[in-house]
Amino acid sequence: MNSKARKPFFKRLVILMVSCIFVAYGIYGGREYLRLKEMELQNKKLRQEIEQVKDENLQMMREIKALKTDPKTIEKIAREELGMVRPGEIKITTAKPESKPPKGSPPGPESDPNPSR
Repeated sequence: MNSKARKPFFKRLVILMVSCIFVAYGIYGGREYLRLKEMELQNKKLRQEIEQVKDENLQMMREIKALKTDPKTIEKIAREELGMVRPGEIKITTAKPESKPPKGSPPGPESDPNPSR
């Protein structure tokens, strides 16, 4: 009779232990799942950033090559950034007009001789 009494006790003990394991996994394992998903998302973003930087690097390498070897690119930079001209050419520059209010419009606060009004 002693062994018959032990079987339900052990059966209940095993069920209780398995239940505790499931509860513990539900509490702690769920957090780990969320953490894993966050890390996967971060990994995806970093891979996209790496691809973007690789593309920018490739574009810069092409630009460097053009600046070293392409006469048209060199001339363009010399004209635009350094203001150089070919022999016999005349460089003409224009000044940007100052923005003045049209005649007849009321003066703005910056042209008010008495700002304390």
